[in-house]
Amino acid sequence: MDSQIRQSDMQNRGLTRAMGFFDVLCLGINSVVGAGIFLLPGQLYGLAGSGAVWVFPLCGVLCFIISLCFAEMGGMYNKTGGAYLYARDAFGPFVGFLVGWMVWLSSIIGWASVASGFGLYLGYFLPAENVWLSKAIVAVLIIGLSTINFFGVKPGARTINYFTVGKLLSLLIFIGVGLFFIHESNPPSSPFSKGGQGGLSYGNFNMAVIMALYAYTGFEFVAVPAEEMRHPQRDIPRVMFFVLLIVTILYVVIQIVAKGAFPGLAESDKPLADAARYFMGPVGGVLIGIGALLSIGGINAGIALTSPRSLYALSADGFFPRMFSKIHPMYHTPYLAIVVNTGLTLLLSLTGSFKYLIAASVMVSILQYIPTCLTVIVLRRRKPESVRSYRIFGGYCIPILALLICGWLICHVELKVITATAVAIIVAMPFYFKRR
Repeated sequence: MDSQIRQSDMQNRGLTRAMGFFDVLCLGINSVVGAGIFLLPGQLYGLAGSGAVWVFPLCGVLCFIISLCFAEMGGMYNKTGGAYLYARDAFGPFVGFLVGWMVWLSSIIGWASVASGFGLYLGYFLPAENVWLSKAIVAVLIIGLSTINFFGVKPGARTINYFTVGKLLSLLIFIGVGLFFIHESNPPSSPFSKGGQGGLSYGNFNMAVIMALYAYTGFEFVAVPAEEMRHPQRDIPRVMFFVLLIVTILYVVIQIVAKGAFPGLAESDKPLADAARYFMGPVGGVLIGIGALLSIGGINAGIALTSPRSLYALSADGFFPRMFSKIHPMYHTPYLAIVVNTGLTLLLSLTGSFKYLIAASVMVSILQYIPTCLTVIVLRRRKPESVRSYRIFGGYCIPILALLICGWLICHVELKVITATAVAIIVAMPFYFKRR
C-alpha cells in the first residue's frame, strides 16, 4: 500500500527514475571534488606547513562520521528533499522548513562559490586585464548547465559523468608524474607540533580544518534527487562510503605531491596548475589548468542538477509559491525552479568574493548536518519498525559524536558568517508564516 502511494505521488509530480548507481556515484564524487582541491593546497601549506597533509584525513574522518547519519536516512527515503525531508518528518513543518531553506541556500551559495573558483582558474589562460571576459564566461557556464538540466535529469547526469571522468584523469596524471619529482626528505610532521611551517600550530589548526572542510562539503547533496534514482535506498548509503574514502585518499596524495615537488606552494593561488608547470613544464600547467576547469565545471554541473530540486521540494509542500514545483510536461524537470536558481546564482557569483562564499557555504552546510544527526536518534525511537537498508552501528554513539563535531565546527566559524546566516534565517520567516 505504501509503495502504491509513493508511486502515485511520483507520477503526480512527474519526476522519472533515470539515475543508476554509476550516475549516483559520479554525482557524489563530482559534488565533493571541485574547486577546493585545486585552490586550497597552497593556502593550507602556507597556514599549516608540512602538517597540512594531516588536515585532509582529519576532515575525512569528521565528514565520514556525519555522512553515516545521512546514509541511514538515505536508506529510509526514496523521495526528493534530502535533509529537509528528514527534518520535516522528525520535527514537524517549522524545523523542516528551516532546514530546507538552509539546504537550498547552501546549494546556491555553493554553486556561486565554485563558479567564482572557475573564474579564478580562467585567469591562468586569460590576460590579467580581461576580468569582465572571465565573468562573462562564468555566466555562460551557469546558464549553459541550467539549460542542459532543463532538458531532463538524464542529460544532466551524463554531463556530470563526463566532467567527473575528466577531472579524475587530470588529478591522476598530476599524481602519477609528480611522485617522481618529490625531493623533500622530511616526512609530514605531527598535526599538533608547534612552530613555523614545519608543523601545524594549535592556533592555526582550527582555521585549517574549517578551510579544508570546504573541499569535503557536497556529499549531503547526493540524497537530494532521490526520487529520480532507480534504487535510492540501496545506492545512497553505498555512495556515501565510497565517495569519502576515494576523496580522502586522493586529497592526501595530492597534498603530499604538491608539497614535495613544488617549493613555491605556499605562495600560489593556483597551486596544482603552478606545481604541474614547475615539474612538467608549460604543458603540465595547461593540462592541470584544463583539469581544474573540468573539475570546477563538473561541480557546477552537479549543483545545477541538485539545487533546483531543493526549491522544488519546498514549493511542493507549499512553503514557496506552487509555481516553482511545476514539472515540464515533456522533459519532466522542475523548470521554473531551475530558472530561479540560475538567476540567484548568477547574482551571487558575479558579486561575491570567493573567500567569503567558502565560509558561508561551510556554515550553511553544518546547519544541514545537525538536524540530520538528530533525526537518526528521533526516528529510531519514533519509527523503529521503519525499513532501513542501512543502520549505523554502535547505537546512538555515532549520531551524538557527529553532533559534537558539528558543535565544534560552528564554534570556530567567524562571527560575521554566523551573523549573516542568522539574517538569512530571519529573512525566511515570512515565507513560513504566510504558508501557515
